[in-house]
Amino acid sequence: MSHRNFVVRWLVLLCVIASIGNASACTISEDMTSSMPLNSTAIANTDRVKIANMMLAARQWPDVEIRGIVYAGGYIKEHNPTFLATQRAANLKSYLVQLGVEERNIWVDTRIIKAPDVDDKGNATLNQMAVTLVPICTGGCARLCNDPRVTPNSKSVN
Repeated sequence: MSHRNFVVRWLVLLCVIASIGNASACTISEDMTSSMPLNSTAIANTDRVKIANMMLAARQWPDVEIRGIVYAGGYIKEHNPTFLATQRAANLKSYLVQLGVEERNIWVDTRIIKAPDVDDKGNATLNQMAVTLVPICTGGCARLCNDPRVTPNSKSVN
């Protein structure tokens, strides 16, 4: 399964869970994916800035906690891809904690990448790391769908 399909399935699942029992539904998240140099576990400064900006946006969500979802992969042609995936995940988790996400609110998933993904332009890409931030709402997040401080990624038509 490609990384993009994996992320899409997670987002769909989160949408379904968030919308159960609600008349309105929307998707609220901050997302990023990035490829890393082969055999590297360091988070590039440009990626750190992207993630920090995602946190700034997520902090605008009113009266919620923030869930961090970390996806980290190791490419089969890298040296010790399982170790690399685990270390990348640990580094991303640590960075999210530094930015203020509660450790208990971080989910981590690692994988071995057997073949490159293809980006929107048709280029091969490894996307060894991805981070998604979603709100954790007491009583459901439907109230955020129409909140002027929140910009949903998508909204259902009722």
